[in-house]
Order: sequence, then structure tokens, then C-alpha cells
Amino acid sequence: MQTVAGALLSRVIGQPSEGRPELTPTAIMAGRLLVQRLFGGSSDLMDYDNVPTTVFTPLEYGCVGLSEEEAVARHGQEHVEVYHAHYKPLEFTVAGRDASQCYVKMVCLREPPQLVLGLHFLGPSAGEVTQGFALGIKCGASYAQVMRTVGIHPTCSEEVVKLRISKRSGLDPTVTGCG
Repeated sequence: MQTVAGALLSRVIGQPSEGRPELTPTAIMAGRLLVQRLFGGSSDLMDYDNVPTTVFTPLEYGCVGLSEEEAVARHGQEHVEVYHAHYKPLEFTVAGRDASQCYVKMVCLREPPQLVLGLHFLGPSAGEVTQGFALGIKCGASYAQVMRTVGIHPTCSEEVVKLRISKRSGLDPTVTGCG
């Protein structure tokens, strides 16, 4: 069990991370890994790629991996495919709330196996959704693998496994029902 002093030490040691995500959990993990290298014989380094994060505003925003712009800069427009959708969460439907801002976007490489490079989610429970998909993205999940994942109905995270419309197609990305 980690002590309060150990947690504080991990946070303080992990904090100076110039050019890295300035997130408490990232600093804590970096500090723990450093302590394990210094005193525990480990050689594990902090991996700053695909660190999930969420902005906890009234309409949450969560992301993990590359943005569309970063993917295009790194791989070129012709090698990037972006799947997206506007959706209406169940809790918005029941309450009659405006869901026009609820949006999900998955950034992938265009060539098979279409590795997922990033996920961006705007809507209720964005932190939970993003955390859930972060492991898959970190492990190299492909678009096809995500599409073969059974979604839990009716949840916001189900919207990710239903992404079928690419920006390149020019089709309307508004979800019109269950499906």
C-alpha cells in the first residue's frame, strides 16, 4: 500500500516534465517509475504517448492520442482517415436537452489495418469513455477491432463503436437513431 508520503514524493518527483502533459496522474506515474528505477531495480520509463485526458466542463471533452491536425502533420492528409458522428445521448433525449454539441471523432491511418491514432469525445461521461478506449489505443487497436467491439446500449461509449461515416465521404455525420 502506498503511503501519503510516497504519493507526495511521486507527485513532486514526477512534476518537472517540460513539454509533457501537465496532468497530476501523469506526474504521479512518472514519479513512481523514477522511484522504482532509483530504488527498485526497474528500467521502466514513462511513456508520454497516448495519455488520456478530460476537461470537466458542463459538457465534458475527452481525448487520447493524436488530434486530426497532428495526424495529418505526421502522416500526411492522404494517409489519415477520420470517422465522426454527432449523437444524442439518452440522458439528453429524456430531458429534452439540446445535443447539437455532442460529437465523437476517431482519427485513424487510412491503410489497413487502420490503426487508431486518436479519439476525441465531446459529451456526457467523456472521461469514462476516453479512459475506456485509452488502453486499446495504447495497445495498437485498429478501426476494424473497434468496430467489432460490442457496444453497451444505451451508453455514450457505444457511439464510438458505431462510427461508420468518414469525413472524406462527405456524408452527414448526424446519428438519427439506434443502429
